[in-house]
Amino acid sequence: MKKVSILSLILVFLIGCSTDDTPFFFFEVTPVNTVSNVPDVFVVGQTDTIQVTYRRPSTCHAFNGFDITNDEDVREVAIITKVVQGRATCSDLDNDLRTAPLVITPEEAGQLNLSFFTGNNEIGDPTFLTFNVPIIE
Repeated sequence: MKKVSILSLILVFLIGCSTDDTPFFFFEVTPVNTVSNVPDVFVVGQTDTIQVTYRRPSTCHAFNGFDITNDEDVREVAIITKVVQGRATCSDLDNDLRTAPLVITPEEAGQLNLSFFTGNNEIGDPTFLTFNVPIIE
């Protein structure tokens, strides 16, 4: 039993001191550059695809999805990118524009107020590109 305990202890020590160079990642909000294909009117039950363009900051950034939050009657939309660190091959990009589709299918009539995060102003407040689109039956 002592040998098993000592071997287990050595194994835990070796695993705990591993020099694993596996890259790790985190998520980052990336500002929107432009928004296109926003309809004049949404129709209940009809699917529309809005095109959201953003600038990919580096080769370590990849589109991960949208973060959509409700702030009363406004939907705030932000691009989320996954950033992989620990790669020697990452490089900054100057003008790598990417487009991601945002699919919307309204479920009830009313108004859809979309605010797309475009970054922060000089004093650090968030700025948005806003669309107010009626939803009809």
